[in-house]
Amino acid sequence: MGDSDDSSNQPEDSSLDQMMQHLEEAKERTTSSSSRRRKQSQYSGLAQKIRKHRSVAVLTKNYSKRLEELVEYDAITHRSSSTWTTAESAVDAHGSLPIYYRTEDTVTHAGIITDIVIEPDSESDDIEKFQKHISENDTYSEYNEELDTTTYIVEHGHKLDDPFPMTDLKKLSDNEPVSAGFWRGAPAYVFQRERDFQSIP
Repeated sequence: MGDSDDSSNQPEDSSLDQMMQHLEEAKERTTSSSSRRRKQSQYSGLAQKIRKHRSVAVLTKNYSKRLEELVEYDAITHRSSSTWTTAESAVDAHGSLPIYYRTEDTVTHAGIITDIVIEPDSESDDIEKFQKHISENDTYSEYNEELDTTTYIVEHGHKLDDPFPMTDLKKLSDNEPVSAGFWRGAPAYVFQRERDFQSIP
């Protein structure tokens, strides 16, 4: 009789196990979808667009001394008082982001952003790596926060063999050339010229 009871309960137990497994899988799918939606909701507009394109770079400016250090060091920390959410989105999606530096209206240097943080927390365990790559002669913190609104690490910094007008670059937003009058402090997001980064591993 005991054998009979075990036999009759076995299919029910098996069915229950399968049902619970399906419920867990459904929960995982729901959680994963919710996580993706939350991640997507963090970024909008241009930041979403840059996540779909790998052939994009950010165009910014910096002082000549900082650009010399860019070439001199294997990695260097640069900062901006602007919020580079789109750059953060690109690094999150692709692991890195090419960067162009301009001197006035001419693009003279390039590199790769390998790490970036927005509104850095001085108590964070990760913050040390950004501090580590601030050059000894850096004067940024004399006038600003040591780690400003956007803080990022650039590797593979190099001076371009053939500097070119920034108007040669086309903007990600509308595929139009960067305006000759583009002087604002915030960066521009542009389609990169492949030859400028071919030598970078």
